[in-house]
Amino acid sequence: MFKVFLVEDEKVVREGIRKNVLWEQYGFQYTGDASDGELALPMIRKIQPDLLITDIKMPFMDGLSLIKLVRKELPRTKIVIISGYDDFSYAQEAIHLGVDQYLLKPIIKDKLVEMLVEMRDKIQEELHQQQYIENFKREAREYENFARRRFFEKIVTGGLSVPEICETAKNLNIEISAPFYNIVLFSLSSAEYDGSAPESYTENLAGVQNRVTGCFIDHPGMILFRWNITTYAVLVKGSEDDIGLNTAKCIENIRDICVAAGKDVSWYIACGTPVSRLSSIPGCFAEASRILSYRYLCPEKHILTEAIIMNLRKNSGSQIDAHKEIDPDHIRKFLSSGTEKETDDFIDQILQNVGMEFASLPIFCRYLEMAVYFAAVKYLDSIGSNSGILWSPEFRPDERVADIDEAKRYVRKIIKQTIELRDLESIKQYRDILRHAIDFIDRNFSDASISLDRVAKEVNISPNYLSAIFSQEVGQTLIEYLTFRRIEEAKRMLRQTDKLSGEIASEVGYKDSRYFSFVFKKITGCTPSEYRKGAKQ
Repeated sequence: MFKVFLVEDEKVVREGIRKNVLWEQYGFQYTGDASDGELALPMIRKIQPDLLITDIKMPFMDGLSLIKLVRKELPRTKIVIISGYDDFSYAQEAIHLGVDQYLLKPIIKDKLVEMLVEMRDKIQEELHQQQYIENFKREAREYENFARRRFFEKIVTGGLSVPEICETAKNLNIEISAPFYNIVLFSLSSAEYDGSAPESYTENLAGVQNRVTGCFIDHPGMILFRWNITTYAVLVKGSEDDIGLNTAKCIENIRDICVAAGKDVSWYIACGTPVSRLSSIPGCFAEASRILSYRYLCPEKHILTEAIIMNLRKNSGSQIDAHKEIDPDHIRKFLSSGTEKETDDFIDQILQNVGMEFASLPIFCRYLEMAVYFAAVKYLDSIGSNSGILWSPEFRPDERVADIDEAKRYVRKIIKQTIELRDLESIKQYRDILRHAIDFIDRNFSDASISLDRVAKEVNISPNYLSAIFSQEVGQTLIEYLTFRRIEEAKRMLRQTDKLSGEIASEVGYKDSRYFSFVFKKITGCTPSEYRKGAKQ
């Protein structure tokens, strides 16, 4: 039911309109009336009617003044004016204000009903169009994710000049300009995920990922990008006065959702220091990335800051005489889910935490080599990988090492090799998963309920993981692949069958034939009927 509100100063006319129409029969709910614009306005603001019927000439506040305010505050409300023959100049002005229809006094019931039917159909059509646009926007966001991720990678690695950033952002419909910028990085995974196998599907994690990413949809001051399988980045924008507040709000929103999820979800957040230039974003990102990488050394801290890192170093320094040890569990955690890009930061963290004075001693250099080497062998054995590669002379620790730079080069080589072997194991598994996912889509694309979440359930990995590897390996997002699969089948049916467009829509997975036509035109540039006509010619 659509809501209708009436404004008419003549009581007899007002009551006649209210009583003589079976409103619900024509899809409307009569929600109230008033005798002038001044009385009507607060009621209209509260009710927010879909249709406003108003007289033009009224005391206190006339119809024109009311229309101006309603048009400004409720732009989607349809407005129908009531006017007499001698009110033509008023009616002209009302039409310029964007009224949808007018009725001449005296009001004839048949004309009133005809107007209601017309307005009902018009409102329904606009709602359908709005729904189509929202659906397409939602699917378009999936299309954009892949391009946005590549764009973000180029920004933070310095791969684009400032003019190129601005031009690419314009093409992707991203408003990039701002006085100040900051980067917030956050990682999300299931608590048991260790990076050695595709992350299993859990309802809780999928819900958290959807709620967190949903925080940033249509938020112009915070632009979300995916960085890798478990890590997201938010480009926070703002003025010099509010960039700090916006950054804190971003972190708070992520934290609140993750805390509510409980212990099943592993999460960490870090941010950089605000910068005033696009060209300075890579440095801001590097700082946030360095801070986030400390999650391997202090896994109990979920919001990581420079102060926490300094305190960690201070505590490690005070305990150096008692321990002087490297925790093998920290190494294992990094090997299981760290990236090659984080390796140097991780090595530096180890050295800083034991104290550079001690780290420069030859005995520590040899100890560091052995600790990382045996942790790598043990980790590869635990995931069923070929640890025998590390037993070859090329990778064995060098007992003659006496310099911290030599030790760092060796450790970097071992970690790099271990991550490569880990990722090879993962690739073997996710390629099988991708084949399963694509086969499932090809067999079920006609099912209107199919979605990223449903496919992820079918192949038993997290939607986030599936989305990342799908776009990485296929070169399209999963939703993009599904949509193009549907449209290609629809094109075939338009060429080879005489089925109606509505039948084809249903058979390729669209419940609403009008939305099917909307998507078809967006993808192909023409309507289904135009495509069929062109194919026959």
